[in-house]
Amino acid sequence: MIAESTVATGRYIYSFVNAEDAVSILAQQYTGLNEAPIDIVTVGALGVVVSPIAETKIRPQRKLLSAHQHVVTEIAKRWNALPVAFGLIADDTQSVESVLARNADLLASQLRRIQGQVEMFLSIQWTAPNVFQYFIDRYPELAQSRDYVASGQASREEQIELGRQFEQALRAERDMHTNAVIGILASVCTETDLQTLRSEAEIVRMACLIGRDKEQEFTEAVYRAASQFDDAFQFSFNGPWPPYSFVKLALSMED
Repeated sequence: MIAESTVATGRYIYSFVNAEDAVSILAQQYTGLNEAPIDIVTVGALGVVVSPIAETKIRPQRKLLSAHQHVVTEIAKRWNALPVAFGLIADDTQSVESVLARNADLLASQLRRIQGQVEMFLSIQWTAPNVFQYFIDRYPELAQSRDYVASGQASREEQIELGRQFEQALRAERDMHTNAVIGILASVCTETDLQTLRSEAEIVRMACLIGRDKEQEFTEAVYRAASQFDDAFQFSFNGPWPPYSFVKLALSMED
């Protein structure tokens, strides 16, 4: 689909939108990668936000990532939009039109799903510099096992059992805290997406799909949830973002 060229015949793709929003989006005069003006290619009720590009492949450089994110974020703040991951380039406008035509039903259904919605991100973690020690201080049976292992008398199996006890307690507390927070946020979140934890200290990483007009309610709900926890926990949240976590696009790109 992608052909080598030194002329900006290619079309860099940012997001899919409703065709009826094209005029109002273009009126904002957004610029994308390499400060190129965006355009919207439409087929029927669907549109795709693009900008001209000469390259057929691009590397995820900071300035390019920033330009991509700026366009998809600004559009998602005001209009229904399905964000596309960085780096998708079509040969030309005709190729973009073909993508729209081949994926019309999928794109229309996904746009209906996220109508009026944006994504917020919430992270909770323990503030203790050593999470294992934090659990040792909270669970006497875990402390007893740790002390026995530290004495040098424990077998290999008993050492493994200490790790198993810690992981079990860690998982149980994460589940308990996650369920408590989801229960509080349920009234404002249309959907939630639990994401892979990146460190032992993390309790939950969660994307929340909320109504575009519910940001203040979401903020209040997060503070309400945080008030149920002590200083051993740190809450952080940000957004609104395009609904990346809730858009599942397996597009047909080839004829």
